[in-house]
Amino acid sequence: MPADRPAPAQPIGRFQPPDVRRRQILDAVAALLLEDGYEALTVAKVAARAGVAKGTVYLYFASKQELLAALQAEMWDRMLQRPAALIQQPGLTWTDRLDGLVAAWVTAEQDHHELYHRLFHELGAVGEEPMTAARDLLVTILTEGHAAGEFDVPDPELTAHFLTHAYAGPCHHQTGTDVTPAVQALFRRVVAAHPGPGR
Repeated sequence: MPADRPAPAQPIGRFQPPDVRRRQILDAVAALLLEDGYEALTVAKVAARAGVAKGTVYLYFASKQELLAALQAEMWDRMLQRPAALIQQPGLTWTDRLDGLVAAWVTAEQDHHELYHRLFHELGAVGEEPMTAARDLLVTILTEGHAAGEFDVPDPELTAHFLTHAYAGPCHHQTGTDVTPAVQALFRRVVAAHPGPGR
């Protein structure tokens, strides 16, 4: 191609790649939720906001509920990636891993506070799988920490269920404040963390 000829334009309209189109649709859902709330949300409005035909939305998501479940899954994914990586990282105590999980959860909630509130506090979980994955990750940390003698958690499932919900209150009511250290301290107290000397 001659140097003075412009590069080919990126695909537009109906020629967008599937991952770009899916992103546009979910971004439209998030914007409409924040502007008008769940009750006003329709697939037709999502399509108009995303700049696609209504049928295109249905190629990716079968219903309004699937749209919301996909947004919730993305939020949980932000809360799972870093803690999951920490589990595999050598040289960390289980308290380090628990602190990392708390930091990821609080950051995801506070960085997307209003959307998080709409998705989880107003709607509840549309799909159970992401919530289950988050709780399972916490159960793993509590179980392994207990087995290592670092936590006193005789019932990791019950404790994880409690903690999964306990962190949300401070995040929701303390907007504009970094509550991470306080929530980490709360989690450590609940599990009776004692990672050893020098910590």
